[in-house]
Amino acid sequence: MTDGPLPEPNASAPQPDAATPIPIPSPIPNVAHFAPTPPHPPLQQPWTNTAGPGWTGGSPAVNEPKGFGLAGAAMILGLLGCVLPFLPIDLTGVRPYIPFPFGLAGLALAVVGCTGRRRGKPLAVVGAILSVLALVLGVAMLVGHALH
Repeated sequence: MTDGPLPEPNASAPQPDAATPIPIPSPIPNVAHFAPTPPHPPLQQPWTNTAGPGWTGGSPAVNEPKGFGLAGAAMILGLLGCVLPFLPIDLTGVRPYIPFPFGLAGLALAVVGCTGRRRGKPLAVVGAILSVLALVLGVAMLVGHALH
């Protein structure tokens, strides 16, 4: 046995500071490897995910044109305003007034459908033409009804 405290192993060896790389033994002789550098943080997009789940990426859909729902509704209302007064059903007393609600609503939707970035502008123009035609038809029917 020894008669004194045991010296700490490698007590006289210099301690490496943080700036010097720590050598790692290489499986290949005569090649020095150093400790790997810490990983970089992952790259992030310059925008946030505001579109909700299932968003595939890219810039947010701010400038996409809107659909053609208003234009389609304007065309259908204008067409109904032109066709309904001529259907062979009993509309005694209200037949000359039928085109006005359809024509006015169709014209309003056609004007809104033509403004802004929308896809169905030609369809909205057709709806506006049909709605104006329905209004003219309603005025003609009202004048004819008043003179008769």
